Amino acid sequence: MPDEELFVSAARAAAALGVSVTTLYAYVSRKKIRSQPVPGSRQRRYWKADRDRIRGVSWATPLARPGGLTRDTDITLITEQGPFYRGQSAVELSDTYDLEQTAGLLWRSSPQADFSEALPKDPPQLAALLELLADSSTADRATALFPLIELHNPRAYDLSHEGMCRTGADVLRWLAALLVRAPRPSDEPLHLMVARSLGASAEMADLIRRMLVLSADHGFEPGTYAVRAVASTGVTPYRSVLTGLSVSTGRRTLSGRFESLARVLGEVEAAADPADPVVRRIREGEALPGFGSNLYARGDPRARAVLSRLDAMFGGDRDFQKLKRAITVAHEVRGLDPDFALTQVYIARKLGLEGGNSLFILGRAAGWIAHAIEQYQAGGVIREPSMYTGRLPLPA
Repeated sequence: MPDEELFVSAARAAAALGVSVTTLYAYVSRKKIRSQPVPGSRQRRYWKADRDRIRGVSWATPLARPGGLTRDTDITLITEQGPFYRGQSAVELSDTYDLEQTAGLLWRSSPQADFSEALPKDPPQLAALLELLADSSTADRATALFPLIELHNPRAYDLSHEGMCRTGADVLRWLAALLVRAPRPSDEPLHLMVARSLGASAEMADLIRRMLVLSADHGFEPGTYAVRAVASTGVTPYRSVLTGLSVSTGRRTLSGRFESLARVLGEVEAAADPADPVVRRIREGEALPGFGSNLYARGDPRARAVLSRLDAMFGGDRDFQKLKRAITVAHEVRGLDPDFALTQVYIARKLGLEGGNSLFILGRAAGWIAHAIEQYQAGGVIREPSMYTGRLPLPA
């Protein structure tokens, strides 16, 4: 979304509100109008959404029909500065927030209340099932186990706002355990539990925390649409997240692209000149997985933030230097910048996660639960037109 659609100058904001610029400055603290500095100047620009809120203007798109998909969400806004979770920059939040705090923001709940010391119950068959599913991906293990876990945790059927938030915390804890192949969930902070289970350093634990926050939501992607559709029928957060996981494994989704991304990174690391795999793909007209974005004209801000952190951590690392060289060549030859998925796969490889496993699905589950809560609370089942209106089929 272009910046001019999001921000206005001080003069325009004041004029729209019918106040002086001096009064506008007072509104910044009194009425919580947010602003950002204008690069290269001492001026600031102001969020249109906050100006409209003060004016009482409703800009949300109404439902097309009762029970339809709620598209007027205020969970996440995509801008050139990256996603904003309920009005707060995800990139900035990743400097200090953990996934529990991010979930609290997205769910409009208390992380302390949701992520209490009380852990969900284990199904009695859990150990045997985990052994049977030892070679399966996180998504496949969750698909097999979540219905059984749901059955043995009846509180999951409480679909009040508080109940869905509490179950959402259980879902994230189970998903974290399945990701690192732990025998059961833990009440540790999610990023610390993942880091400990993978034998990661304190510095890597902080990187895990950042990645989980940045992964939490990204608007109406296919998985989110599917989650909202199934949530409207009144399923528990376990089933909503299962739906998101099923969609995310499709080859056209971010998770579905992980295998091709891992292959590119492997070629870059193995090549004497890391530019070769990039140039070869470009020369042969092949797609370059992990580069380019149809949402961010100037490159994905989440990827930039992660790469900056990686540079601080692994600046002298040979493999990271090769990655930086490949990134430089992709930009010089095709004007392509790395996307967030590339950093996800790179970090997964650093952590020893294999088989398409990554931090992405754990972080994104927090956003899926937020959408499930919002859609269910909106009421009504999503009912798309079901009448066939095409040409009359020929008889068999």
